[in-house]
Order: sequence, then structure tokens, then C-alpha cells
Amino acid sequence: MSDSPIKAKEERGRARIVWDDSNVRSVYANAAHVTSMREEVSLLLGTSQVSESKENVVAVQLTDRIALSPFAAKRLAIQLNHVIQEYELKYGSLGEEPPSPPKPSRMSAPRKTQPVPGAEERAGVLFRLVENLKVEVGFEQSFKIVNANLLENRFLLGVSKKAIGKRADERLAEICGLMGMPKALLALLSQYLAQGNYVHFGFEQNEESSIYKVYLEFWERIKEGIGRSKQRPAPALLHLGLKWDVSNPMRQAVTRYTWHPWLLPDEIQQRVMAILDPHTDAPPRQAADELVSLALARVTHHDLLYLDVEEEGNPRRSFDINVYRANLQVQEIYPLLSVLCRRHSIPFDAFHRLYERIKTKRLGHLAAGVDRAGKDFFSVYYGVEGIFGDSSREAMLNDEGGAVSAKYSLPARRRRVIRIEKRDDKAGNLFQLVKKLGLRGGFEHSFKFLNRILLCDRFLFGVKRPTRGAGHDNAIMDVCRQIDMPVEFQERFQSELQEAKFVLFGFEKNERNRVYKAYLEFTGRLAEAVKQDPRPENALIYTGFKWDVSDHSRKVLAEYFAYPLFRAEEMAARVSKSFYGGTRNDPYPIVDDILDLAGSRSRPGELLYFEATEAGNPRKSFDINLYLANLRMAEIYPLLVRMARHYSIDLDGFDERYEGVKDQKFGHLSGGTDREGRDFLTVYFSQKGSSRQNIPLVKP
Repeated sequence: MSDSPIKAKEERGRARIVWDDSNVRSVYANAAHVTSMREEVSLLLGTSQVSESKENVVAVQLTDRIALSPFAAKRLAIQLNHVIQEYELKYGSLGEEPPSPPKPSRMSAPRKTQPVPGAEERAGVLFRLVENLKVEVGFEQSFKIVNANLLENRFLLGVSKKAIGKRADERLAEICGLMGMPKALLALLSQYLAQGNYVHFGFEQNEESSIYKVYLEFWERIKEGIGRSKQRPAPALLHLGLKWDVSNPMRQAVTRYTWHPWLLPDEIQQRVMAILDPHTDAPPRQAADELVSLALARVTHHDLLYLDVEEEGNPRRSFDINVYRANLQVQEIYPLLSVLCRRHSIPFDAFHRLYERIKTKRLGHLAAGVDRAGKDFFSVYYGVEGIFGDSSREAMLNDEGGAVSAKYSLPARRRRVIRIEKRDDKAGNLFQLVKKLGLRGGFEHSFKFLNRILLCDRFLFGVKRPTRGAGHDNAIMDVCRQIDMPVEFQERFQSELQEAKFVLFGFEKNERNRVYKAYLEFTGRLAEAVKQDPRPENALIYTGFKWDVSDHSRKVLAEYFAYPLFRAEEMAARVSKSFYGGTRNDPYPIVDDILDLAGSRSRPGELLYFEATEAGNPRKSFDINLYLANLRMAEIYPLLVRMARHYSIDLDGFDERYEGVKDQKFGHLSGGTDREGRDFLTVYFSQKGSSRQNIPLVKP
């Protein structure tokens, strides 16, 4: 080495590193040994001499010990490898070549083994490496379901090369080297890195191993190709994925993600059907169809991102549908997830432990198909957000050309709160009268869907009738008189009041008039019916009194009969036969899907089925109490959108009203034919549940 000090400069982001070797001590060594502990790697340097004894012993005199952090040691190993390669190119091989490594094998399913230890540590290493870039990083999580396993320790860390600035390619390649990326993948990285504008670092722990992933994204190149043309662009490689097993880097894969721009729903359906088995993969295909349909209720098809996914040398073939710009929450595709998890034999509790943690996260994309082991799978990505660095920097994904918005959090959707009791004098008067009773109860609103009509100005206020004290009954009757219940209705109402367990008062403002309602609920009759042998087919559980606020001649009496011990599938069969003529046309499939969903979250006897008739008109309807399924309105959102479409309701207007009640409990569903002979569906919901939730649990 030269006696004069040498100062080398290295740019790292905005910081300048100055290497000063003026105080370096030179040591000659022809032998080296390496040891390691958890917190450090030690280099032991010295000289070796062959012993003169007959044992042919080599004596090594160690004179210096250099302690390095594991990160510094790994970086040194990479730099040494580069220096040795340059040396041998210039001066020839040094000999003592290591044995030729085995040819890298394609990433395929390893044999069943115990989970590889250290997954948490490996995930942490990747976080620290990316954090050291000192720029904003997009953090996205996902879960994958395959082979009856739920894999949830998966994430992506995305960075923009533009945000990194100078030496971006070099610094990103350095991270890949420190991750232990195999040589073959490093060669591909070197070939494509300059063309990419975003890099996403990924980690996945499955039941057998840990996988590192690096994705190159080429959006800027695609964007330049699109230019100003309004024509649909040609398919293009959007992502190149480089993946390897952390414990066995010989197991590696190269995945290509091809973007098919601006596909229409039927075109997406055709591509999905070409990937999935039409006979065995009905749930994933239906999930893809429903996700696209749901997203298109909020955005145009230009805002959807459809990708075909393939790997060379194995059966991997899948699709990826990105819907970030639709601004959905995970819980708003709950019906899709429920069906898929049941199809993949995922236990209810296992899925819901994860679901309850992530249900309010922003939904990203759905991937499904056949994995590299030939197993069908699906993955859900969610919750992209900015972490580390400056939050004002450019986000992970661009907002043009159908990709995700550059902002991690989209603006809040417009929200219209449904409170007719605060806007209408008659509704407000009834609400205050019932409230002054001071009785325990529940409050419900509802949406009623008719052809081109959505009625939202509706509520029910139910109270539990005390079993003792005539004073409460007198107060209830006083409410009836103050809201001008017709005299003949008052007489019957009062005669049946003492048997009632609950009393409900309601209000509805429809397209022509305003209606008051009062119901007596006889849950004791249901309990008695269950005990009888033979058990009766049904029992009268509600009597409903309804009259026009302004015209008392317009009045009707309704009777609701409960059919005890119906299971969800029996309710669906009854609705199909009695109300929809056994056809599978909408709206029956919507009712069937709601029952399927609620049935998966309840026990026999917890869902209660009613049928109602009204004297003097064609009204014939069903009502299914679903409170004990404990569903939120957000969790039936795809079914609500299907209702709105079936009845030709303006989706923007409906969505505003939905946003105001999405967190409330879904209570019950009614439908059939109204008193004017029109098909309808009504959805009831409440903030805290309703009095109907207190109907005793009945078990077969």
C-alpha cells in the first residue's frame, strides 16, 4: 500500500461517506479463520507454517481479530467476491475452485418438513435493509390460502427509484445481494433493473419455508408506450418477480406478470376461465366475477388492473385483479372470502381471527389460480400504506393508466346519514313519544328496494313490554292515541297487548305518502309451538297495524307467522318455491346468498323465518331475522349492490346512503310482493341490535 493517505468518497443518498485510511495499520496474513455469534462475525488473521514433526501439522499463529456486525460481514463478503472476480479476469484463476454448485432448481413445493426457524428474524432483516434507504416505503400485506392452510405472514415493501435518487440501481442491487439473492437471479436483476421504476421487496412464510421476493415494476416504460393515444395499449410485462427459498437458494423462480390493459368485464371473465378449471374452480371464478362487478359500481374498467401470471418450468398459472382505486374495505368482500375459505376447508375460527384484525383495511387485489406445485390457491392483498421516510414523497404506485392512486389513502367517500326522525315532524313526534316511555328496546332503520325506487325514510322503534304494572300498558296505549291510530285498531291492539313481549312502533315515508305502524310481538307463542307434539307448521308471532298519517281510511292489518326450526337451506327452499316460482332469477339468488352467509355464522334455530299477509290486498312477503348471525352492513355490501342493480337504483345515490350505515348491524331481510303487487326487498339494520334479537334461541 502507498504511504500517503487515500481518501475515497461514496455517495449514499444525500449523505457523503469519506473513507479515511490515514491511520490504517497494515497486517500481512496468509491464513484466515471465521467465527460467528448472534451479534457479530469475527475474522481471525495470522500466518501459517508447516510443522517439522512427522504428523504433518500446519501451525497457524493468529495475530489479529476483527469483529464485524453481521450486516458488515455480509457486505464484505459481497465486495470480496467482486474483487476476486475482477482479479481473476485480469491475472487468471487462483485455483482451489469450490465444487461446482448444483444447477438451480425451479421453485417447487418442498417435501413436508418442520417450519424453518428464524422466519421472524428474516422478515426483520428485510425491513431493516429497506428502511436504510431513508425514503418512503409502501407497505402492503396479504394472506394466502392453499392446501387447506391459511398463510398470513406475507408482505411487500415497495420503493420508487426516483425517490432514492443517485445510485438507485446500485443501492437496490446491494440490498438484493445482502438478502442472499442467488447468482442466476442477480444476473436477471442486472439485466432488467435499469428499465424498472419501482422495486418491491417481499417476504412470505409458508408452512415449510421462508421465501424472499424482489419484484421489478416497469410502469414508466409502459406509460411512455401509451403516449397520448386513446387506443387500448398492447399487453405488456408490468412486473418481473425474482423469488428464492431463504434456506435453500437453489430453489428459485422467475415470475412474469403481464398487464392486459382496460379489459371489459366479459374479457376478464374469459381470461379467468382460461386459467381456472371450469368444473372444479367455480368459487374462485365467481369471486373474480363478483369482485369486478363490485369494483365497477365505483370506478370504470380503466381503473381495474388485470394481470396474467406465469412461471417457466412449473404449472404456476394465475391471475391478479387489482381494485385499489375502487376504495373498498376487506370487509366489503366478506361474502366472497367466506365462500372461498369454506371451499378451501379453512376453519371458521382460524379465518376470523385474521379477518377481525384486517376487515377495515383497504382492499388491494385478489390473486387466484394454480401454484407451482399444481395446487389451487387464492391470495388477498390489502392495506397499502406509507412507512419510513418522508410521507410527502411519491408513492409506490402511479395513479395513471389503471394503476393505483399515487396517494395511499383515497379521499373519504360521500356519506349521507339516514335520520328521518330528525327531518320529518310526524316521524320526530313518534320517535320522541316512544323514547319517553323509558323502556328498554332497540331502534332500526331500513332500505326498501322497488323498481327504480329506493325508500330510506323508514324506522322501527321497539321496546320490551314490562310484565308487571298496568301503567306501562296505559302509556303504550297513549302513544297509539297520540299518533291517531284508527279506533278499531286501538281496540284490537289493547286486547292483545297483555300477551305481547315486545311492542314496535314504525314510520315510513314512501313515494306518495307517510305511514305509521305498530306491531305486537308474541315470542311466547313460538316457545310454546316448539314444545307441542306434533309441532304446528307455524305460529302467529306478530300482528301489524298500519295506517296513512293523513288519511285514516287507508289502513291495513298484517299478520306474521313464524316457521320454527327452519335451517337456512330450508328457508331458501321455502322462499324459492313460495315467492319466486322455483326460478333462479334475481332477486332469489340474492336472498339465497344472504342465507348462505348468515347460515355459516349461526346455529340451527338462530335464524327465524316469517311469512306475512295483509287482508284486502295482494301483499305476500317473507321476513328473516338474521341478527344472531352478527353481520355488519359492510359485510353484505356485494349483495346490496346486486339489489341496487336488480331494481335499477342509481348506484352513486345508493352508495352515499350505504356509507352512512355501513358499520351498523344487519338485522333482517324481507321481500316478496307488496300491497300494490310489486316485487321488493327490504333490508333492516341498527346501531346496537333490536328487540328482535331477544327472541329465545331455539334448537332442534
